[in-house]
Amino acid sequence: MKSCAHSKLQLSLDRWEECHWYLHQMETNYHEPEPFRYSCNSFLRAVKEVPQALRNDLQRHSDVKGKIEILLETVSMNDLFRTLGKRRDFVVHHGALNLSSHGRIGTMEGTKIKMVLPFRVHPWERSDEAYERYKAMCRENEILRGLGPDCDSVPALWRTWMVPQFPNRDLLDVAFEAWVLLGGLLSSAVEAFGGEKLDLSMPCRHDSARVQLKLYSQLEFFQSVHGIDLKEEERKWREQRGKT
Repeated sequence: MKSCAHSKLQLSLDRWEECHWYLHQMETNYHEPEPFRYSCNSFLRAVKEVPQALRNDLQRHSDVKGKIEILLETVSMNDLFRTLGKRRDFVVHHGALNLSSHGRIGTMEGTKIKMVLPFRVHPWERSDEAYERYKAMCRENEILRGLGPDCDSVPALWRTWMVPQFPNRDLLDVAFEAWVLLGGLLSSAVEAFGGEKLDLSMPCRHDSARVQLKLYSQLEFFQSVHGIDLKEEERKWREQRGKT
């Protein structure tokens, strides 16, 4: 019964799975501006097409279409979906997605944040490029350098992608919310055909806080910024300790 229900919704379920794939591309490329933007553009295109694909799937099933028509209209009128749809239309007609990037720099000790400061990460800038800029600032600024990692912590950079319509929310979280919203709609259609409701938990999703975070080498920071080889210093310390 499940496979029979899914076969009647093949087009819309496939487009929804395409959204799923683009979400993971956004996760994977979160710290790379151009691949992230390309993945986001593709997600917006696919997410806008799901309701239309569902209408196409239901053309020959008027009984089921009648059951979920109200849900279709509810999704279409949802503020989140309408906003994402407008962003998709803008991308199609103007060719660019207006992304903003919020950043922070700091240190991590194990899984705990030891220190964090606001740090501008430009939307066109790779996280690695922003980190190199931070290290250059540390070489010139003794106070900033002193706030950097010590022997117990590692340097870390956080960035968050946003669009003006959702100024205080991570765009990746917004995208996942849209995927779940559409999944609920498709799940209702599957159930209307006698199938089991869809799993919307997405266990393969990565924690947004971990996606936003990028850790860097403690050894490389000390070598690059302080001119200190920590391994050599540790070797000398052990050698000296052995003599005493």
